Amino acid sequence: MMIRPKMVLLALIAVTVLISGCSSGPPASTGNVPSPDGTNQQTDAGNEPVLQKARLIEGWYAKGEDGGYFSALQQGYYKELGVDLTIQPDGPQISGMQLVASGKADFGISYADDILRAREEGIPVVGLLASFQHTPQVLIYHEDGNLNGFEDLEGRTVFMQPGVLYWEYIKSKYNLKNVNEMAYTGQLVNFIQTKGSLNQGYITNEPYALSQQGVKVKYLKIADSGYANYCDVLFTTEDYLKRHPDIVKAVVQATQKGWIHYLENYKSVNPFIQTYNKDMTVEAMNYEAEQQKEFILNEETKANGIGYMTMERWNAVQDQLLEIKGLKEKQDVSKAFTTEFLKKP
Repeated sequence: MMIRPKMVLLALIAVTVLISGCSSGPPASTGNVPSPDGTNQQTDAGNEPVLQKARLIEGWYAKGEDGGYFSALQQGYYKELGVDLTIQPDGPQISGMQLVASGKADFGISYADDILRAREEGIPVVGLLASFQHTPQVLIYHEDGNLNGFEDLEGRTVFMQPGVLYWEYIKSKYNLKNVNEMAYTGQLVNFIQTKGSLNQGYITNEPYALSQQGVKVKYLKIADSGYANYCDVLFTTEDYLKRHPDIVKAVVQATQKGWIHYLENYKSVNPFIQTYNKDMTVEAMNYEAEQQKEFILNEETKANGIGYMTMERWNAVQDQLLEIKGLKEKQDVSKAFTTEFLKKP
């Protein structure tokens, strides 16, 4: 199982955000007709609707964790709102943040903490929709590991990718001083062979992979540590948002509709996702879909719609990052996200 490395934020790419020539913005048109959401949709000379092209780059390989986007693509929800959206899988050698910042992609998927750090580096990205209200990341341990909480990590071996922000937060909050930190290479063999150890992972992935090898595990949910991070946040740049609010609105609301469809119909959508990622089985994606429901739907999203975000949570993420020195200075988080385009139930 390969890990999803956090994206490296390079200040030097910030200047490329201003370059709009690479953006896959809308083509020229000769008129407008009403689109299904009541906005204007571009038309060609024959008064036929012209779909506005946009590109979304995932945060990793195609998977069930992005099921709402693929569901909306499969069901034609983006096209219904006038957008011809292309979904491009990410990977270990690709930085979605850089591609969106440079205009080579219009939308990306990341985390709230990464967006705040990008903005501090001068990359003006904006969160639009949080697919996951809480991160599905976990610390996995062997079934007989005898752990009651994060405070019991003291003295344990933990396989972790260096620089993971939630791990820095957990060490600080629970005053962990004597943890044997080992680099997680993406392979689970070291964890399997080291009794009493823990390994970073996603509730949607690693437990399933281990079960296929006959390894029984339990886990601590990172969300239960108090880390306030939003996960799988759809984002774009301030520049793209200013130039194409109609496309942004369409992509956001079609994605919301896609998630509603996926949660109830994932078994018919996952074979479609597999066409983007032949290495992942439909059975594994079905497992993902079941495990991630609790992180997508809660009382807030039932009242305000999938993707809902609050100023309180974004401020909480910032405060936690400042505490662990993940950010240097406090910023205006109201510029880091917007709920303007979200459609309420």
